[in-house]
Amino acid sequence: MQPIQTHRVFFSTTFRLCDNNGYLSTQICNFFKQNGMELVNAPDTADTIVISTCGFDQERENASYSIAGRYIEQYAGDKHLIVCGCLPKINPGLFDLSTVTLIGPKELYRFNELFSPVVPIEAVSGSCLDENFINRDYGFLDAYYLQICQGCVNHCSYCAIKKAKGHVTSKPLHRITKEIEHAMDSGFKTIMLLADDCASYGIDIGIDLADLLNGLKAYDVGLHLNYVEPGGFLRLLPKIDLAVFEKIRFINIPVQATSKRILERMNRHYNVDHVGERIKAIKQQFPTTYFETHVIYGFPGENRLEFMDTFRLTQYFDSVIYFYYTDRKNVPSSSLPDKTGCREMIWRTRQIMSHDLFSGTHDTEKQPLVLLGYGLDAQALFKSIESSCPCHDQCLTNV
Repeated sequence: MQPIQTHRVFFSTTFRLCDNNGYLSTQICNFFKQNGMELVNAPDTADTIVISTCGFDQERENASYSIAGRYIEQYAGDKHLIVCGCLPKINPGLFDLSTVTLIGPKELYRFNELFSPVVPIEAVSGSCLDENFINRDYGFLDAYYLQICQGCVNHCSYCAIKKAKGHVTSKPLHRITKEIEHAMDSGFKTIMLLADDCASYGIDIGIDLADLLNGLKAYDVGLHLNYVEPGGFLRLLPKIDLAVFEKIRFINIPVQATSKRILERMNRHYNVDHVGERIKAIKQQFPTTYFETHVIYGFPGENRLEFMDTFRLTQYFDSVIYFYYTDRKNVPSSSLPDKTGCREMIWRTRQIMSHDLFSGTHDTEKQPLVLLGYGLDAQALFKSIESSCPCHDQCLTNV
């Protein structure tokens, strides 16, 4: 393969509400900078255009493909086009490989093959997130992002990210501690342990997250964890020295539903109240630890009572972030019956937005919070729900 001769690179990210995407985008841009290439602000002036994508739900896929498609339509044949991030692995069939190079999250070595760099991409960090690639209200720009693993050991029925990243690949413990020491020497007071599932960490190399956290007690830094699968949280908690929670300032444990029936449909195996009871016990001893969770609403078969029951998560969590369900190609949940129609999904979205604890942003002293995980205004959100409706014009209210 002949290396690409490029001096000017235009980089675009399609979604700024994802820490993993923010990390990846920062790392790739740093790769170009450290190898003497210029990052330009206009695609017209670039030799190479790189688009970092997201595809965790249908709305993100549609938005990513729409943005990437505009660049491809305008510049294919004139400039080298690279589409990276999760979408190339989730739905590669969207792209014509004669016009674009696709690079998945675990295929960054291909940047080395394409550009023959002096500094290889695996030696480049994305840990100091560039605010061009993460929403300031969403990310922790004062934290040092340390990616401890990619992929996970779970098999959630709705998950498309698993298609992008596969089984867990963990960073060795000695490399993590070395990176933390570097972060501390650089003046960072907070470390974000970043993963698709922190609870999957180490399973491929014979250790686990408890080993990692217990080993970090000696370091004078605050810790954030994004994300920890609830079943893994329950499994690991007895092994974790509770003194570690003196250092943990933020942890996202995405329970996704409160209904046992719906969790079984999601292929997730834990009791939400057991998770909540452990969180309450930790909060009593360490009240400054901030617990956040995610909920997928409108999952196939979820009725209104099961949806409304999710609001009780505010008893346990400091913030509850809602995402509406969308089918993804070739994942098990897409074949489940009893899809929620768009009129019902909009009704549920209005219930979230009218909740007494609803807020449009984390940036408030009010707690707990009920939030929507979209950087969209209400009308744009409703339009996106309608466009992804599985029933099209014939949807019926799901009661």
